[in-house]
Amino acid sequence: MKMKKFSILFALMTPILAPAGGIFDNPMEDLDFVYSEEKIPAYIERGRMTKAERIKHAFENVTSEGLEQAFCGPFADLWLGEDLDAVNATLLQVFTTEDEELREKYRLHDHWGLALMQQFYHMYYAFGQQGTVAPGRLYPETERAMLEELWKHMEFRNDIHLARKSTWWMIGSENHDLESKVGALLSSQIFMNHPDFKDRVYLNLGTGGGYKYWFHGMYAATDSDGPEGRAKEQDGKTYTVAEHYEAWVKYFDEYFTERAKKGFFLEVASPKYMVVTITYLMDIFDLCEDEALAEKAGNFLDIVWADWAQDQINGVRGGGKTRATAARQWDDGMYKMARFYFGGKGSAQSNYFPLLLSKYELKPIIWHLALDREGLGEFAFASRRPGEEENIWPRPKGTERTMLCDTESRLLRYSWVTPDYILGGQMDHPAAVHSHLSNQARWQGITFKGANGPRVYPTDVAKDRMFKNPGGFCRLVQHENVMIVQQSRRWFQMNPDWFPAKDIMSLDYGIYFGDNLDRIEEKAGWIFVEHGDAFLAVRPVMGEFADGWSMRVETYEAEKSSSALTSQIIEDSYEWSPERDMIILDYKYSGMIFEASRRAHHATLEDFMEDILDNFIVLDQTVVPGYHVLRYRGCGDSAKEITFNLSNNEIPMLDGVSIDYAPELLFDSPYLKSVYKSGIVEITKGDHYRVLDFN
Repeated sequence: MKMKKFSILFALMTPILAPAGGIFDNPMEDLDFVYSEEKIPAYIERGRMTKAERIKHAFENVTSEGLEQAFCGPFADLWLGEDLDAVNATLLQVFTTEDEELREKYRLHDHWGLALMQQFYHMYYAFGQQGTVAPGRLYPETERAMLEELWKHMEFRNDIHLARKSTWWMIGSENHDLESKVGALLSSQIFMNHPDFKDRVYLNLGTGGGYKYWFHGMYAATDSDGPEGRAKEQDGKTYTVAEHYEAWVKYFDEYFTERAKKGFFLEVASPKYMVVTITYLMDIFDLCEDEALAEKAGNFLDIVWADWAQDQINGVRGGGKTRATAARQWDDGMYKMARFYFGGKGSAQSNYFPLLLSKYELKPIIWHLALDREGLGEFAFASRRPGEEENIWPRPKGTERTMLCDTESRLLRYSWVTPDYILGGQMDHPAAVHSHLSNQARWQGITFKGANGPRVYPTDVAKDRMFKNPGGFCRLVQHENVMIVQQSRRWFQMNPDWFPAKDIMSLDYGIYFGDNLDRIEEKAGWIFVEHGDAFLAVRPVMGEFADGWSMRVETYEAEKSSSALTSQIIEDSYEWSPERDMIILDYKYSGMIFEASRRAHHATLEDFMEDILDNFIVLDQTVVPGYHVLRYRGCGDSAKEITFNLSNNEIPMLDGVSIDYAPELLFDSPYLKSVYKSGIVEITKGDHYRVLDFN
């Protein structure tokens, strides 16, 4: 059996460099870091030299507290080689127990947990009898019991008919889909090489994806596994474990090609779920025996990190996010992963620990992109992202828990990236058919350079969110440093049969500012922010009759506009929350203008305020009073007039030209280029150049 060697073996034999600045200091988090090309090789080498000590620290400081952390402690003990008799005895008891309370503690009842399969196959490949980190630390009877548990959890999911479906058909969610399918690939690889399992037969139900994806069983023990899918796609054949493995190799070969051609991810920049997605794809690079597929996985990871590197400041991701379940730096999964790659602390918690074991390293060009914030200058980064549904009626049987996103999506992500801030969001075609997740917890706004990346963004004002996470769903238009946002009045969304259509519209709305900005001023209906060397102007736009209009003549006579063509813009259109960290809009469908600048363009906040206050801004009346079209032109001679219909889903315009939601380029920035569906991606930074061909 061919086994891949982890780079940790080399790291453990490498002498530790004792850097003067501390073992966890790294340039990514240094707000005062000054880039020079000559520095980078030394930082890369320093990261390699300190890697073993940083890994050891992560395993020594792991906790077993949390929803999916129960196996983190035993895994760390195996890595550290501590109390092997005790840890094996504990694991053997867990793997063989019928005690439901103990099984629930370790989440063995949760068939679709995001951590379990990954922990199991990494235990086998790292500490099993043929392990590559410390062979034999997992005793033979413990290993065998664990493999039996792994088989039980994969038997109903490793259904070969799912490997023949489109890679854009995602079960449950994007991260759960990958957890299941990468688990099918790598567990098949284990079993086909194991004499006690290679002749076993999977169930091959043919009923569709997501069997036992059942939240009733994810968070509490229950006798019910939920219904199977409605498909009847059994072909009457019996397939070996090796044939399952070969089918999944073919599936993931197509997966990487499709993403390189048409974009990634549906859960784009999700603070929580990106770590799940990336580490499962990393497992293919590290553990899959098919060398061509492993190489393809590594090339794809290079694009993922190039996508991130140009769209972050000090490791804090800017731009639009989907499923943005956290808005703080320390909760962001990619920040935590990048921190380790650039020489900082690592984590041995669930879904993070594969980085500690992996041989994947960031290419030098990624270091240069990530650290040369001044050198990159100011630029737009536009990219097409997946998530639009196929709009098939009726949905195919067997997809009751599956998103069907095999289409040329019209979701355009846009960031204006500068050394001092990133302003960005995602523009969706008004006719786009959203999947049940493509617009969930959508974030748009500005991320400033600074400790913890202060942010300003629109969100609903639900008290249980504590004003920290984005709620509702917005439509927007952006050109360079100007963005206009509005809570969406309507959109179309398709949910799998067994997923509910949640109510996320017509919410009370506001703009979150937080409590860690340097300065906030208000003038003439605008709110002005200064943070570091960046400035922001925010203007809620509410016109006349915004709270509704009556046909009664006396009401019209009392409130009628002074102009038949345009509406007065109300200055007093919001109030501050009691904590003064958020404004609450008087009218939930107010437009929201964001315009940003830097000290490089405006010497002081007062200069910026003066420039903003004489900008062109008009609310055109429509047929019905209270409904308007906003026209705005930002600062500077090159600014475009933006037309944004606040009354309906008309496509916004820039200088009279409608937004193109499906441009020719998949990635369009000075540093990352690809023609849509070409499968060829170019990464460029000065003299550093990398071309990846996925055809």
